[in-house]
Amino acid sequence: MCIYCGEEKGTETISNPNWDKMTSWLVCKDCKETIKYQQQHSIAQSMGNEELASESINKLDEIAKKTKKPIMVAEIKKTGKGYETSSIEFTGER
Repeated sequence: MCIYCGEEKGTETISNPNWDKMTSWLVCKDCKETIKYQQQHSIAQSMGNEELASESINKLDEIAKKTKKPIMVAEIKKTGKGYETSSIEFTGER
């Protein structure tokens, strides 16, 4: 089973997305793609690259619509006044 969604057969081996290079995950094809764009979104947000973040959001929305499974991205930023959080949920609905 896919270690990420637990719903599909895991057919793809990827490096642990939490950047633990000593382990790998067996995931389905859709989750491999989802993880790629979730990571891309996080990196784009931390770099302030809104174009890349927007591309990631569009790709995640496409995946959610294709698979009809919910996907989420979340962000926690440290600011001068504490922490700021935001999240986007893609429901997979057309």
